Amino acid sequence: MNRTWAASGPLVAALVWVAALVVDPSVFDSPAALLLGGVGLILTATVAVVGMVLSSSRWAYWLAWTVLTATAVVAVVRGFDAWWVAGVVASLGAAVGLVTVSTAIRPRPAATGPSARAVGVPLVLLWAPLLIGATVPGPPWAMLVVGLGAPLAAFLYARVVFGGLLAVRLGWPLLGAVISPFLTWPGHLTVAALVVVVVVLAWHPSVRSAFHPPREIGSTFPIPSELSPRDVLDAARVDDSGRPL
Repeated sequence: MNRTWAASGPLVAALVWVAALVVDPSVFDSPAALLLGGVGLILTATVAVVGMVLSSSRWAYWLAWTVLTATAVVAVVRGFDAWWVAGVVASLGAAVGLVTVSTAIRPRPAATGPSARAVGVPLVLLWAPLLIGATVPGPPWAMLVVGLGAPLAAFLYARVVFGGLLAVRLGWPLLGAVISPFLTWPGHLTVAALVVVVVVLAWHPSVRSAFHPPREIGSTFPIPSELSPRDVLDAARVDDSGRPL
């Protein structure tokens, strides 16, 4: 089985289950919750597939399994019909695909890659819409603001856009704190837990280093032509004294 097709299974499963929820949205009590749930599931699955295909990342592989776990939860709470059968088939096919590509996943994190905390911050923010939508915590406007603000902050940080570090350290956590009074139980607990996790992760020094890598001012030292390797002199077309040939 082609690795790309095998790795894309979680995204296909997510799309099928979102379509099933659109047909029968009884699992979600409001359109806003359905929107957040669908956005969170599709975004998370997309990031997992891209991470597996492009870099064979371990975090992407395990993120894909969390997506399938979420689809399993939807399968339990949603009613049985043709869409339910299609979703189960898609999820099982995706699980087989993940087992197939497991040998292509790096056994250890990349030595030059970002730290676990730097990777964890955007991943937690990606999961926020799904978790907030699943708990249906309050007015649609409040849910959409705090739910859609999370992946936006993740995007700004992951793409190293100006202000991205402040977005994950202060922007979204403050937004969650401001919106929290408008939410109902268990929305308070969900948003509060997400804010605490994001703050704990985002304020670690390694998260800042991943966004602003340390820079050193380099210097150059002239090397006498007499000490230069012959192949370098030949490539520069000069002799031992530095004169052009």
